[in-house]
Amino acid sequence: MIELAKNELETIRHLCRGRSETVLLANIEGNLGRTWVDQKENPEFTVIVAGDFAFLLGNVEVLNDLDNTLRSVLEECKGKIIVTDESSWVSILSEYYSDTFRRFKRYSFAKEPKSFQIEKLKENIKMIDTDFQIVRIDARIYYRVLQDPFMADCCSFFSSLGEFMKHGIGFVIMKDNQIVTGASSYTYHEGSIEVTIGTHSLYRRKGLALACASRLILECLDRSIYPNWDAANLESVALAEKLGYQMEKEYEVYSI
Repeated sequence: MIELAKNELETIRHLCRGRSETVLLANIEGNLGRTWVDQKENPEFTVIVAGDFAFLLGNVEVLNDLDNTLRSVLEECKGKIIVTDESSWVSILSEYYSDTFRRFKRYSFAKEPKSFQIEKLKENIKMIDTDFQIVRIDARIYYRVLQDPFMADCCSFFSSLGEFMKHGIGFVIMKDNQIVTGASSYTYHEGSIEVTIGTHSLYRRKGLALACASRLILECLDRSIYPNWDAANLESVALAEKLGYQMEKEYEVYSI
């Protein structure tokens, strides 16, 4: 396997045809992660590790066995959410990682900007208690977010404050000068961000995630940026639907 430099990533675009995952497209644009191919000219398959995700694309049925370089690259996928539509990759993972191989579900949503109701989003923001304040992630808040292990994903996949200020969008909710909720761009590609969101356990079920995400979505719509949402569980699905997203499909992902 050969690792590609950022200026070589266009060579895998044919392997990503028809896919719309923001994290994957962010990788192709050189914004996130690492990429390996079987060969630089017209690669037949690729392994992409980007943030918490790994994408295994192309067909590996031609392989009779894992060579050492592919095996070492697959080690980079451990602990990641592995996305692939190819049964040949699933067979490799289930065979060579039989003790740790797992399947689970995620949920994707239709990319439909017109599904959002602006007034409803504004109402979601007004519903939170006056003790809570929604604050944009700026230069001051950025470093505080990074220092909070629970909230760090709101900024941590940007290489610097400068990159976040240029390409990222995010908000937090503060109470007593503490960050209790965050909704931000996990990563970005042209015209879109991937939403990440979280609320500290003591402050859940108060409408804070709904309000913070509503503020983020309104900002994205003002900038003509689509806030993509991909859910790991049914609780996240329910929140997304309250915000106006429409579920597109349930799909299977893997871990090793």
